[in-house]
Amino acid sequence: MTHKSLLRTFKILWIFVACFNVIPSFAEIPDAVLVNQQTCLSVRNNKLYITRSYELRINNRLGEKYTEISIPYSKMNKVSKIEGYIKDENGVIIKKLKSGDIIERSTMQDFSFYEDNFVKEFSLIHNIYPYTLCYSYQLQEDEFYCIDEWMPVINSDIPTLKASLTLDVPTDYKISFSSHLIDSVKMDTLETRIKYSWMTSYSKQYEPEIFSPEKSMNFPEVDIVPVKFKYDQEGSFASWEKYGNWEYRLMDGLNILPEDEQRTISSLITGIKDDKEKVRILYHYMQDATRYINISVKTGGMKPYPASYVAINKYGDCKALSNYFRSVLSFVGIKSFYSDVQADRQIKKTDLTFPSQQFNHIIVYVPLPKDTLWLDCTSDGPFNYLGTFTQNRLAFLIDKDDSHFKKTPALSTNDVLESRTIHIHSESENDIAADFHTVSKGESFDLLSGLSSSVSDSRRSQYIRNNIIASGFDLKDYQLIPSNRDSTFITLNYTAKGNKFYKKYGNEILIPLLPFSIPAFKDPKNRKNPVQLNYPVFKQDSIVYEIPVGYNVSGMPKEQTIHSVFGNYSIHCHQYQNSVVVFKSFILNAGEYPLSQYKDFYGFVKKAYDSENYSYIVTTNK
Repeated sequence: MTHKSLLRTFKILWIFVACFNVIPSFAEIPDAVLVNQQTCLSVRNNKLYITRSYELRINNRLGEKYTEISIPYSKMNKVSKIEGYIKDENGVIIKKLKSGDIIERSTMQDFSFYEDNFVKEFSLIHNIYPYTLCYSYQLQEDEFYCIDEWMPVINSDIPTLKASLTLDVPTDYKISFSSHLIDSVKMDTLETRIKYSWMTSYSKQYEPEIFSPEKSMNFPEVDIVPVKFKYDQEGSFASWEKYGNWEYRLMDGLNILPEDEQRTISSLITGIKDDKEKVRILYHYMQDATRYINISVKTGGMKPYPASYVAINKYGDCKALSNYFRSVLSFVGIKSFYSDVQADRQIKKTDLTFPSQQFNHIIVYVPLPKDTLWLDCTSDGPFNYLGTFTQNRLAFLIDKDDSHFKKTPALSTNDVLESRTIHIHSESENDIAADFHTVSKGESFDLLSGLSSSVSDSRRSQYIRNNIIASGFDLKDYQLIPSNRDSTFITLNYTAKGNKFYKKYGNEILIPLLPFSIPAFKDPKNRKNPVQLNYPVFKQDSIVYEIPVGYNVSGMPKEQTIHSVFGNYSIHCHQYQNSVVVFKSFILNAGEYPLSQYKDFYGFVKKAYDSENYSYIVTTNK
């Protein structure tokens, strides 16, 4: 989408090398170890030269997956001097890379129309372990606005023993950098040049845990940008405002719409007085008339295609579609902002102290006198709905001499409600049937909407059967019912049967509560990471349990209400004729909870979980 995301993709593709030494923090000998990674950067005559070298010790057959080397490059990032060889356990070179071993291919993906990104690939393996794979290559960039995003970690399970980064620039060449889990920078001045050096290692094994911050926060990283740069146009990272001005100039002259498009737009809003309704009509028109497709060319994917291109061809990426829609709104006299945002299910904070390109997506912000609108022009979803992908994070609004940050709306508790109405009844002495009526918002709405519109019937049915049907039940039939195009909820109705639901003991039958799917958090003594809940969890159930014929209710779960700073849980039961009606509610509040609070956080969740999973309706034979 943007050059920043391209660079992050490059980092994922780079297969770092490592060595065999055992790291105490790692419980077992890892499949591979990065013994040494060196990156040498140099700016000369306004060109960036990058040399990367890797030494990777392969310890066993499972480690061989790291011998599949991919070196990303593009027309603006020229690669050369690829070298590679294998050393045996004694350090003797036993195999060298040949030019014929290197394969070149495009990285174009299914959702892309055209990309100028490529990789050169090769593999060097040996059949006696351990052995060491060494390789290196050089890159040259004639125009650039990012010097490097250095994260010398191959995988959370693979230690890095030693890694170094050096940058050599003229003394009058100003840089800005941000570092994380890295030793302090060292600087040496030699006549007309300055050399910056960083050293690091990675030996603390990261263990993924539910609702933990982005795992890259556990890895060492250095990001470096030039204060002044030339990339399509002169730009600067001296301040956010100056960076915004560069991005604003990239779009200069790209807002002209063809005359027939202007006539179409005018006809769509004839007689409409309310600006919000105009925006809604035009947003629907864009959704119906265009489609998203990735186009990564020229200025690293930063410069959008002109509005006229989208109007004529009816497709574009997030930049092109956002620029097009802004042009449409401008044509009808409505101001809007082209807005950079870091989009992902997990929120990564923007470093406001480090002006740089920290975004991977573009959306449009429309400030109206009585309302504010946020529009994702790549989405087929509801009007003025961002969903879990871009909610509750800083967006950088691009404006001439006034680019600034504004937070996107956070999903509220009611915005994420998953509500179930369930009727459970006996079909025979051992079998039960259940009718489920579910209404989903938030993450479940995003997921089910995608299932409804973009996958085959068989895949949709398989997903619902494996991931949504309540535990202990087998799916009989279902209906997935989207509402109108601007509704932020979706309905799933299904019928199911089960033969292991009731628990019979002598003349009693225990009917367990049908539990919420409460996240399974680790015990506090085992949790390693803080908790990051990007949006709330809110579940409600209204369940009718028909009592089996010939039985009376002799016990019901006690009413219970749990209030906490972390959320709330409640359950209420009452008997009505030959049925027991249960109302349950569970809320987990959004927020960031450090390890110092985790014991109390876990205590609240466990109380709710235990109430859900160890409570029964007791019935006795008459």
